[in-house]
Amino acid sequence: MISNKILDAIFPQPMLDELKEQTIAELESEGFTITNFRSGGVFHTLLMVSLEIYTELTGLFRRVLSNMFVKHAEDVWIELKAQDYGKTRKPASKTKGVLTLAGDVGHATLTIPAGTTFRTDRYIHGEELRYFSTADVTLLDTLEEIQVTVEAEKTGTLYNVPQGRITNCTRHLEGVKSITNTSDWITLAGADIEDLELLRERTLNSWADLATGTTAAKYKSAAEKVTGVLYADVDQLHPRGQGSVDIIITSTAGEASEELLSQVEEAVQEIKGEYDNLLIKSAETVHQDVSVTVELPELISGEGVSEKARYAVENYFKVSTSRKLNELVLLDLYIAIKQEIPVLKNIKIVEPAMDIKMPKGNVILLGELSVTVTWEERDV
Repeated sequence: MISNKILDAIFPQPMLDELKEQTIAELESEGFTITNFRSGGVFHTLLMVSLEIYTELTGLFRRVLSNMFVKHAEDVWIELKAQDYGKTRKPASKTKGVLTLAGDVGHATLTIPAGTTFRTDRYIHGEELRYFSTADVTLLDTLEEIQVTVEAEKTGTLYNVPQGRITNCTRHLEGVKSITNTSDWITLAGADIEDLELLRERTLNSWADLATGTTAAKYKSAAEKVTGVLYADVDQLHPRGQGSVDIIITSTAGEASEELLSQVEEAVQEIKGEYDNLLIKSAETVHQDVSVTVELPELISGEGVSEKARYAVENYFKVSTSRKLNELVLLDLYIAIKQEIPVLKNIKIVEPAMDIKMPKGNVILLGELSVTVTWEERDV
């Protein structure tokens, strides 16, 4: 919103009582025929209605003026103004990935048809995430395991779950002993509809698109318009020799899949400098194992505590613009768990033992997660 100081200079908006007194004074000085301005009178009522309309219109003009500028626009106005700069809000997309199914010893041949539903366990808030297979797959009796391509039921980053979360099928698969998603199961990360502040930032950077040469800002602008790209960092200081440019992509799941990198490459090829040697690559992802011990007061039930702690840790590691992706701060992790489980007596993070900070371009993701629930010892 434009500052009130500027708005007051363009569209001053006095208080209603002040405006009434000012208007009455002007009418009296002009020798207005009606002299009864007392409250309750017919003219007083009409006057107050008129002044109320005036103040409301002034407030509307102030709001419209503020929303005419990208820097100050709010809500849907940002989308409207972004279109003036050739920018549109990136839509939400569905997660695509591969599940690994392992067969029992001596299993028979099994065909898993397209449309088979796989799901996570229910989260603590009763949420169950579902994924549908996209092609027929056959587990031959000579194979120990197969991979099944799946797509999320709905759009959003919520479906970019960490490893080991998708473990169920809604129908019995004879001969299949386990279902899981590995650490690199995602082939195309799901995305939420673009945050309006990110859209504002991209729009304000539109001047980079007008550069006659291909600058780092211009490459960044082209890469970040691709759905699924959270950040694009451009190294134009000849990282691989004279004329080389590296574009490092962080997706909404952290690591950028080959499919996403191909989409980014297609987008930047349109503006590629004649002599630039481009390398489009994913941000480096590191899977950090976490072991947590939570201690409860002795008389508190432990029902659901482990699930809540797991949820808190997984939510902390969620890839988003609100988190420094190359850092793991134990204090923040403590706070996240405590907020989810206020009754906790104590929390001990066994692994990692200290804060972690990695170079820019790295993304710390959750690896194996272990949660132990204990109770405080009773004083003798």
